[in-house]
Amino acid sequence: MQQAQPPLAKAQSPLPPQPSTIPQFVVLHDKLQQSWKHPFVHYVFEDEPFPPHIVPKDHCIIVEFAQDGETVKQVHSQSHNFQVTNYKISSTPTFGSGKESGGGGAPAASLMLTIEGMSAGKPPDTLALSPNPFSYREEMDQTSTNMFGLDELLSDFKRRNELLRQILGST
Repeated sequence: MQQAQPPLAKAQSPLPPQPSTIPQFVVLHDKLQQSWKHPFVHYVFEDEPFPPHIVPKDHCIIVEFAQDGETVKQVHSQSHNFQVTNYKISSTPTFGSGKESGGGGAPAASLMLTIEGMSAGKPPDTLALSPNPFSYREEMDQTSTNMFGLDELLSDFKRRNELLRQILGST
């Protein structure tokens, strides 16, 4: 006769509490200028007063995090020259494997906050005349879909309308 054995209880090894991870890297992506910038970052926690030395508030983006420190509640630009359209938190890219660190395990990934937006400046030479404009005859010889740069004009129009929709949708 076989006795039924009681099911094994799962070993409950308490996991060490994971520290709240604030993004270590912040990147601004200006979609109009197609440029990337690494801004100066100053963290102000809830129980601290806002520092008065951050004077040029027209160049300030305020990011409000949730209690966990990993979720963004709100992103707001104080600048009239830059409007935030989107943001995302992702892991920073890591190069190589964790074997070089000597521990053999995977390196601890840090977080990166990417803020996308649109500046009020002019786009970089997208609407400027080309330095060697074609004569009328040469433009007529091109395919009809690309005559006079209509493809570029149409793609710029669509891209800017999408940015405007994002801006108006976030307000």
